[in-house]
Amino acid sequence: MEKEVISQSEKENFLVTSALFLKEFETVFIDYFTYLCANYDKSMSQEESREIAFTIYHGLFKPDLKIVELKEDIFIRIHQNSAMLGFLITRSMFYLIDNYLSFVRNHHIPSNIEFLINCVSQFITLMENETPKIYNDVTVAFDVRFSDDVMFSPINNILEVFHQMKEANQSIVFLNLYKGVPISSEASIAKIEGENVTFYIDKLQEIAMKLDGKAFIVKNNYFNKHLKADIVDCNFQTNTVVLTNFIYLLNMPALQREFIRVHPDIVAKVFLHQSGNIQTSGRLFDISLHGLGVVSSENNGIFVGARILVEFELNSASIATQGDRKIEVQAEVMNVIEYKDSYRYCMRMFPDQEMSGKIFQYIVKREDEILEELNNELSEYVL
Repeated sequence: MEKEVISQSEKENFLVTSALFLKEFETVFIDYFTYLCANYDKSMSQEESREIAFTIYHGLFKPDLKIVELKEDIFIRIHQNSAMLGFLITRSMFYLIDNYLSFVRNHHIPSNIEFLINCVSQFITLMENETPKIYNDVTVAFDVRFSDDVMFSPINNILEVFHQMKEANQSIVFLNLYKGVPISSEASIAKIEGENVTFYIDKLQEIAMKLDGKAFIVKNNYFNKHLKADIVDCNFQTNTVVLTNFIYLLNMPALQREFIRVHPDIVAKVFLHQSGNIQTSGRLFDISLHGLGVVSSENNGIFVGARILVEFELNSASIATQGDRKIEVQAEVMNVIEYKDSYRYCMRMFPDQEMSGKIFQYIVKREDEILEELNNELSEYVL
């Protein structure tokens, strides 16, 4: 599909009609872009990230030639990393669109979403094209265009697709997590009224969805991106759920996990030992057969890629004796997420056969406990 040419007068008109949103959202956008940089490109300082975010935000609606000029400046400032530039801009633009939709809904004002999407798409295209030849080798991976058959395309409107699926009597698959355990089942479309879609749904899925606070739909032959939606109503008597505000997701991490990752039933004290016997203590956040998360108020130089010794004790009836509860494994830090007053360490473990057996026993038992808890939650809603 050929991209629509956007005139500068149209852009200026959008700036006037959307002035309130653009003014209120500027700080939020800059903070979000800075957050992405802090997590994915640690070579940039916070000040530099904020400057680039400001440039992108105010450059989005500039004339095309100005966008091309600022592109080369941004490209150099982001250390000529085209793949990272594409990722950061795309993520932040999806965030912009998502928040614009929420804003117009909450303020009950007319939406000009199609124009905004066209601006974003053209902005990204201009950021991609005419890259200086000296950068050719590193720009091969810079492909972040909106696909013409997905991502908010007016032709492929989400509600229109649901109408097609209902006519074809096609089902969808929901996926939610409850304390780390994936709950997934098929559902059928009962009716579509305006922007609300009602589904016939499995009761256990419905309670998991209600407790999760959101609905997640797995991509299929009709949608080649996963979806997220808000819950309008859950009716456990008719086994139906009403959803609205459907948006596309970039990914669904729950589907990428090799093993079930459960939330522990204990506040296990975890000790992370580094070289030089430096110790960082924290609590166990989640655990799978080959990975775990630890939350701590301390950071004694732990960094992504660090190899450390992890030590903690499980507390479960499946672990027979006090001595058998001890877990001691080598691990590699895969990510460090910094919060206001704490850190979350995401690690890949390398347990030996003995430790794998203990962890496996715990996870199996904990999964059964979590599913039992979920059924108990369901009994509160079902007569």
